[in-house]
Amino acid sequence: MSTTFNPYKAPKSDYTEAHSELHQYELATIWQRILARVIDELLLLFTFVVFLVFIGIGAFIVGAFPLFDIWLDDEFTLFTFNLFDLDIWIDIIVLNGLFLMLNGVLLHRYGQTIGKMLLKIKMVDADTHALVPLRRIFVLRYLIWSIPSLFMTGVSIAIGVVDLLFGLRKNRRTLHDLTANTIVIKDSNY
Repeated sequence: MSTTFNPYKAPKSDYTEAHSELHQYELATIWQRILARVIDELLLLFTFVVFLVFIGIGAFIVGAFPLFDIWLDDEFTLFTFNLFDLDIWIDIIVLNGLFLMLNGVLLHRYGQTIGKMLLKIKMVDADTHALVPLRRIFVLRYLIWSIPSLFMTGVSIAIGVVDLLFGLRKNRRTLHDLTANTIVIKDSNY
């Protein structure tokens, strides 16, 4: 066998070994994802109610409580056009801010929300399986999915159902996974 250099020989790499290690993960089940979302939404709802109680107490103290009567008297239907409704904009800003307060550090450090941490699942990049930057997670996975509620609540609910149905596919990627290029896997650290 000759040891001379052959310029036409294909280069050798250990990439195949690294690539095979990359696919050693297990996708989270749709039920784990739904339960994690329910936990996150209940925690967010509780935090929002506490926030509103403090705002209400503050408004009562300064005598601005009649403003809440206007807000509570708004008619609500599933097909109300909400684009110019200031309450919806405030809800989106406040709810997303509270979501970041509850989950921002966990998302940044571990790719998990409180619900995902309790169920031992996490979000990773679909291509590299590395943690996803917080900005990409928050904007592409959460914030832009608040936009449909600006138009009609019924449309927002329909999009949520379609998003959930996407999670029933073999790769279990929902619409918000596709926009942020993420997958949800079982966390092997537990």
